[in-house]
Amino acid sequence: MTQTLMRLPDWRARFAAEMDRQRRDPFTWGSQDCALGLAAGAVLAVTGQDIAQPWRGRYVSPSGARRALHKAGFAALADLVASLLPEVPPAFADVGDIGVIEADGPLKQALCVVDASGLIVLTEAGHGRRPREDMIRAFKVG
Repeated sequence: MTQTLMRLPDWRARFAAEMDRQRRDPFTWGSQDCALGLAAGAVLAVTGQDIAQPWRGRYVSPSGARRALHKAGFAALADLVASLLPEVPPAFADVGDIGVIEADGPLKQALCVVDASGLIVLTEAGHGRRPREDMIRAFKVG
């Protein structure tokens, strides 16, 4: 069931501060990965709600992430996000919304965050950029 979230009045400043904070934290499975760090951090900044809280501490490796996802009944990362946030066509995604891109690795997908000039993605070296056209699904945040 998707959640109805509201954007906070100061969400833009909070979103910018969160993206700046994340740039300083290295990629770590189970805490600072595309789901629990990048996407959940953006949602928390924009809405004040931690939608990833039930997933924290459930995995520490890529295979653990895949097992936790499948154990919860989700075939793909995008299916998990669809259970939490309302889906919108990628063309209608706005700054602070969550997107899904195809990716190498055990999950075959990665979450990204929409910003004014494209997509923010998480790489082993920190934040990266991808063109908006790479987004295959999108989810509204507030």
